[in-house]
Amino acid sequence: MFKRTPSREVEDFATELAKDFLKRCPVDRTTPRTASVARAIDDICNRAAEFQRAKGLGIYGKANLGTEFKMQMKEFGYPAEFVDELTAMMLMNMSGK
Repeated sequence: MFKRTPSREVEDFATELAKDFLKRCPVDRTTPRTASVARAIDDICNRAAEFQRAKGLGIYGKANLGTEFKMQMKEFGYPAEFVDELTAMMLMNMSGK
């Protein structure tokens, strides 16, 4: 009846997304290029939406993904406001809104 994705799998995917974003847009870059950041954000959002569709994540799965992604990004040193906006954008994209 319900398709449940193991929490560890969701958390591992969120960590992978955060690491990929870090590689593409390092925190210590003094002058980030807007186009490369926009492409990285678009890629993260699209990959998260595809993962959600493939795994059939419900509200708790999406919340787990968002929380883990947010924690990883903050640990990497991204500003809290940026992380909050990026996470919200990713979750909205996953919801199809």
